[in-house]
Amino acid sequence: MIPVLCTLLSAVGLFFSLNLGEVWPLAWLAPIPVLGLAFSDTDWRIAGPACWAAYALGTLNILSAYAGALPTGVLVIGVLVPGAFFACSALGARFVARRLSPAVGALAFAASWTTGDFLASLGRNGTAVSPAYSQVGAPVLVQGASVFGLWIVTFLLGFVPAGIAMSLARRRVRPAVAALVLFVANAAFGFARIADAAPARSVRVGLGADDSLVRTGARADATSALRVIHAYVEAARTLAAERAALIVFPEKVAVLAPGWRNEAIARLRETARAADATIVIGFDDRDGSRLNDAFMMPPDGAVPARYVKRHLVPGLEDAFAPGHASLILPDRTGVAICKDMDFQATLRGDAAAQPTLLAVPAWDFDADAWSHARLAIMRGVENGFAVARAARDGLLTLTDAYGRVLRRESTAQARMVTVVGDVPRGPGDTIYRHVGDVFAWASVALAVLLLGLAFAKRDECPST
Repeated sequence: MIPVLCTLLSAVGLFFSLNLGEVWPLAWLAPIPVLGLAFSDTDWRIAGPACWAAYALGTLNILSAYAGALPTGVLVIGVLVPGAFFACSALGARFVARRLSPAVGALAFAASWTTGDFLASLGRNGTAVSPAYSQVGAPVLVQGASVFGLWIVTFLLGFVPAGIAMSLARRRVRPAVAALVLFVANAAFGFARIADAAPARSVRVGLGADDSLVRTGARADATSALRVIHAYVEAARTLAAERAALIVFPEKVAVLAPGWRNEAIARLRETARAADATIVIGFDDRDGSRLNDAFMMPPDGAVPARYVKRHLVPGLEDAFAPGHASLILPDRTGVAICKDMDFQATLRGDAAAQPTLLAVPAWDFDADAWSHARLAIMRGVENGFAVARAARDGLLTLTDAYGRVLRRESTAQARMVTVVGDVPRGPGDTIYRHVGDVFAWASVALAVLLLGLAFAKRDECPST
């Protein structure tokens, strides 16, 4: 019964911390029972499946948001593959610990798990399933992302529980001590970075979304589209009355087609001019190729800038043509749309222009409201920009470049929901922008090296 108990304890902790889970401290503790099982003398044919089952059961929380919405194949991969990476990392660490030392085994687990997380990010879903996002609720613990990206967070989430589990299983204190030292060092760096944040010029930002208009906005007729436009024009006027200089609305709020496209854009341009505010709003644009795009309406009434979503949701947005270019204005305000924020490499490329504030129209799945918002927040920490994100069926969030939530409001109300807040612009530059995913590649190399050394060592060393 011990393997079953360890599996269930870890599964429950992972369920409530990773993906749609929100209890961030559990992410540091949840792996300990099943890793302790893997690092003990338990038969690997029991320990390996236990690790896989614990992680797979923990990731089942994604079904509450995506079952019936995303293709079954995508969901199956999202559950089975991360669990396989976790289990293989645990068994590899067990092997290294026995051939080299327990402390090195814990290091091997962290490097291997980070390797799996990085390899998963190369697929069509980007970094969406990374365990690193569980820590966004504790900004002090994710500041390392400004140096090494989210990969350092994944590494620490692997090393800390692995070190503790290794000490418990192998009766050696060094792995646990090393784990706690790294945890404290990471927290200290986070405190110091936030405390040293220089004062920055603020922008008054307004966000708005009306979930009751989702069905209306999906209809491809002029009456429906202009009704939705009218609602968002009124919301823009309300936000402008509260002195918002930047107003962000969700993605695909309405269908644009040649018969009413010009009228819809003209109304929004006039509203931006009258409000003396920049308006960012997204559409299902059917002008030739079908595009998921967003327009940035400037306050001077000039021709709006247009951004086309670059990363489309597999299975749901296959009919759309992807964009290929970023949009960063001279004032260093940029635009990205929803799924784009799942891809760290894409946003790091945008960061070359050093944006200090990103406007993000989005559309979520209700249950994943905070889960998906966290990805955008992490991109801001990595690249040094604040984020103004407006999501239908999700959250309206204003966050600074250090991941601190300034305003947060659910859109799950049968009316237009708006928030206004002063958002300090970020520094627009970080170490991560320059070094990129070097830490992820270093983890790959370290995992391969440690496994290679363990294979090369012929005699087991359980006493070290």
